[in-house]
Amino acid sequence: MSETLYDRLGGQSGIDKLCNRIVELHLENEVVSPRYRALDQEAIDHAREKVKEFIAAGTGGPVEYTGRSMIETHTGMNVSAAEFLAVVDDIMQAMKEMEYPEPVCNEILGISYSLKNEIVHL
Repeated sequence: MSETLYDRLGGQSGIDKLCNRIVELHLENEVVSPRYRALDQEAIDHAREKVKEFIAAGTGGPVEYTGRSMIETHTGMNVSAAEFLAVVDDIMQAMKEMEYPEPVCNEILGISYSLKNEIVHL
């Protein structure tokens, strides 16, 4: 049996570390940080946990995603293409810092872009 993407990301502990770093980068990113800085810590923590759950479930992990769909979550937020690219850049930077192999990074990049039309709404 071949490894799932969940396994290749390091299981739940790897996904937790990756998501924590991505949120740190979002808070530092001048393009998307205003959206995150407008939230209180509880809202940021909730979003972080839902992203961890979404990634774990979507990559073959033994986790059920209990959040809203990407469309439900992002409708009305008016996420721009520039913001979407900034978020993807943060994801790729975090993965590079954590030294994930290029094929794993490319898989996550492909998944990210497959969700673009559900996230970018102007």
